[in-house]
Amino acid sequence: MGIEKYESEVKIITSAQESVYNHLSNLTNLEPLFDPNRLSEIQKQYPDTPEIKLDNFRATADECSFSINPIGNIGVQIIERDPSKLIKLTGSQSVPFQVYCWIQLLPVDNANCKIKITLNADLNPMIKMLVNKHLKNGINQIAEALTRIQYPEQAIK
Repeated sequence: MGIEKYESEVKIITSAQESVYNHLSNLTNLEPLFDPNRLSEIQKQYPDTPEIKLDNFRATADECSFSINPIGNIGVQIIERDPSKLIKLTGSQSVPFQVYCWIQLLPVDNANCKIKITLNADLNPMIKMLVNKHLKNGINQIAEALTRIQYPEQAIK
């Protein structure tokens, strides 16, 4: 097994850093992203994305799980929060390999922020051959998808 590191490009989100952090640091807010119609739209936007079926999404503020056909149940949990700057996640339940993910946020100005996602995955050579390309592409697609969310705006202090 070896740790593989995947980093997204830095993307700009047209929402305040605090709003983005507050939304992403509560995993129940991801539920709309798992809507079958929304997944179909994403598939049309990114035709090279492998067609997968996601369902049975369940979430609390700190943990979520869902089924991916044909892999099975997958879970993700937040293991650390650094308010407005960083969310650290790891795989839980039956993830076929250990993953750690960092979502980093930096302000651009009061109404915009930058986002970067880093994923470290402990992959054996066989799994790496199967998922390497998908993880490289997927990390950027996830970052891009996060730029398209309508984040609730926070009251200016």
